Amino acid sequence: MVPAPPAKPDAPNVRDRLLDGAVEAAADVGLAKLSMGDAARRAGLSRQTLYRYFPTRDALVFEAVSREVLDLARQVNEARTGIEDPARALEVSLAAALGAARTHPLLDRLLRTEPEALLPLVTTEGGPVLRMVRVIVDEVLGEHSPLPEGERRRRLADVIARLLISYATTVPDESPEAVAAGITELLMPQLNRPAG
Repeated sequence: MVPAPPAKPDAPNVRDRLLDGAVEAAADVGLAKLSMGDAARRAGLSRQTLYRYFPTRDALVFEAVSREVLDLARQVNEARTGIEDPARALEVSLAAALGAARTHPLLDRLLRTEPEALLPLVTTEGGPVLRMVRVIVDEVLGEHSPLPEGERRRRLADVIARLLISYATTVPDESPEAVAAGITELLMPQLNRPAG
């Protein structure tokens, strides 16, 4: 009997392995020294496979960072599940985001050794983080505040996103929970103000 050919690797699984390898490598060596070969090696795959999914190092970094932000969004959504009170939902969401940012190995490495590589990823419109965090915050506001979708809510989402990024990249002495409570206290009057 002829053995069956080996199964083709599942594309989403391969992509995730490559992104895991890139994040792991970047957390160890930093972004400046991250090589495509190291990311592939850590994923247990060939460089050729890596290049099929990510034609450039920048594309790999962009997608890896984007995926990490989506994971943060998942953590925020899990933390606020079942919370009806708008102030409490905002506070819990902010605390979850700040807590996850403080314990993320890649963010920690970049803050300590390569802040110049991190800032374009998190502070510019061309980087994946600011835009994605703004969308996540807007979703939280849409579910937990009386603000209808519109310019005022988008502006407030932008302010909160920039605050979150600032607190994540310049870590204060206070706990994530204390920072979240302070931000929420400052923002609730804006959230409760009638639209118009």
